[in-house]
Amino acid sequence: MKTKTLRKNKVNVVTLGCSKNIFDSEVLMGQLKANNYEVEHESKSGDASIVIINTCGFIDNAKQESIDTILQFANAKEKGLVDKVYVTGCLSERYKTDLEKEIPEVDAWFGTRDLPRMLKTLKADYKLELVGERILTTPQHYAYLKISEGCDRPCSFCAIPLMRGKHISTPIEQLVTQ
Repeated sequence: MKTKTLRKNKVNVVTLGCSKNIFDSEVLMGQLKANNYEVEHESKSGDASIVIINTCGFIDNAKQESIDTILQFANAKEKGLVDKVYVTGCLSERYKTDLEKEIPEVDAWFGTRDLPRMLKTLKADYKLELVGERILTTPQHYAYLKISEGCDRPCSFCAIPLMRGKHISTPIEQLVTQ
């Protein structure tokens, strides 16, 4: 039963995991804001019609926290407290097929490199001119700088290449604008 009026153009971005996910959420929020979405990070107001959960899939505790958070918002959707639930990040990248079967309440699943596809799903344009722009979620005295992505080493104990892909360095020209 819906008790609140949801704001149709408002997105709540929930970030779990490492500083790479924080950075990715900040970039996502910058893109959404440029597309005239009202964006909040980990909002407590509960009036956003869309929730995007940026998940971690690295260690068991992080996986469980991600699944619990997804289930929390899937439940909120069933109660009419949220219209759409989207999941992105490492857990979604690594376990998408299984998660789609187990949690069908999620509207769409995106991997770590699916920002343009996610924006298209939200009827927003990926704005190339905003590369390096983002909405900071950290305290004013620091921000994360992502200088590379992924890893080329196939260590048997590590899933980073499965979730983040092969190693790619960020061009210096893009770092200067960040």
